[in-house]
Amino acid sequence: MHWRNKLLSFAGRLQLIISVLSSLHIYWSSVFLFLNRVIVNLEAKMRNFLWSQDSAFQKGRAKVSWKTVCVPKYEGGLGIRRIGDVNTALMASHIWSILTNRRSLWVDWVHAYRLRGRSFWACKVPSTCCWSWRKLLQLRPVVRSFIWSDIGNGVITSTWFDTWSELGPLGQFISPRLISNAGFDMFSKVSDVYANNLWRWPDAWRDLFPVLNQLDRLSLDPNKPDKLKWRYRDEMHDFSSYRAWDSVRHQEEQVNWSSIVWFSQCIPRHAFLMWLIMRRKLLTQDKILSWDISRRKNMNMLCCLLCYANHDSHDHLFFECEFSSQVWGMVQHKVGMDLVPTKWNDIVTWLRDRAKSKSVNDYVARLLVAASAYFIWQERNARLFKNQLRPPEAVRDLITQQVRYKLMGAKLKDCANVRRVLGKWEIKDSEMLYDGS
Repeated sequence: MHWRNKLLSFAGRLQLIISVLSSLHIYWSSVFLFLNRVIVNLEAKMRNFLWSQDSAFQKGRAKVSWKTVCVPKYEGGLGIRRIGDVNTALMASHIWSILTNRRSLWVDWVHAYRLRGRSFWACKVPSTCCWSWRKLLQLRPVVRSFIWSDIGNGVITSTWFDTWSELGPLGQFISPRLISNAGFDMFSKVSDVYANNLWRWPDAWRDLFPVLNQLDRLSLDPNKPDKLKWRYRDEMHDFSSYRAWDSVRHQEEQVNWSSIVWFSQCIPRHAFLMWLIMRRKLLTQDKILSWDISRRKNMNMLCCLLCYANHDSHDHLFFECEFSSQVWGMVQHKVGMDLVPTKWNDIVTWLRDRAKSKSVNDYVARLLVAASAYFIWQERNARLFKNQLRPPEAVRDLITQQVRYKLMGAKLKDCANVRRVLGKWEIKDSEMLYDGS
């Protein structure tokens, strides 16, 4: 498969991973829990396919950690889902079927031969049970905090093992001996410990467990049945595999730039480079030298290959460098960004303020900034690795040509504003395929 990833851009590899490699395991992920070494091996292949460019798939070439890559785009990742998280979420659906007693032969068999009237949460792992059942029981600590009973009449909710209040399962701090001495049993439902609008806790329990007094604010509704819910983002929802995945996955803080990188009808390879820029992961010389101090002896490596007047860094390259600033100055007027300072942070702020805009001019502005960054980075690399130099006018022509081709293939509404913008780019109506919506 090495020849394929050598010919694909990073954006192409990402699409292949999301659409193909991340889907191959879905069926088996819904059948049984994978061994950890299988998950590690599969994710290593996906990670190396994304970053490596040789047949050996060597380690250590990742620009961004896999943990960060595997979060949604609005959290600064690439939207790849970790195999272990998907596996857990899909297997959680089986636990949900057992707890809701879904009508199926397998669920009936589990209740008849595995649980035998006991709570799923209290069922011990038999030494003679099959591997798949043992693995399913091992998921209980992972999903238990998300499965809540929306209490109604309390008829089907276990008092001691189900989570039906902020206190969590009461069996975690009330021992079976105390339960038995109080006249209850381990099979008691919530309705069994509530009568005449009062909780039937022994007075000694209120002194021994003061947190029980918090339940006095909770009352049962005899006309409302209990219903199992998945607690997702501090709210109660019906179960879905997506909510289960989003609950168990690693989460990071949301970023405020994802909508100006991954927007509708973007150019994928440009968007991928924009993502690397926003994460400050391009291998400019200042970053490389920070890894290897010995390279500082070669002072020529510090020079910007575009203007030879300053250090090679993210901030300088976009667009403080004389060369890149000249290129940007040639195209910025096409989207009305003449007055925006030629510094990356100012340009990003300008785009971010218009991130929710559906105006065609703001859409073209996002395309133009991404294309400018892409071709300036390409020019920098061509000078470094191929000793090829192009004048600013040639880079400008590449940028405008790429944006123009994208606009010709984009789905835009047929209106006066769109026609005016397309006129700036010298695109005729006969060359457009307008969106009929």
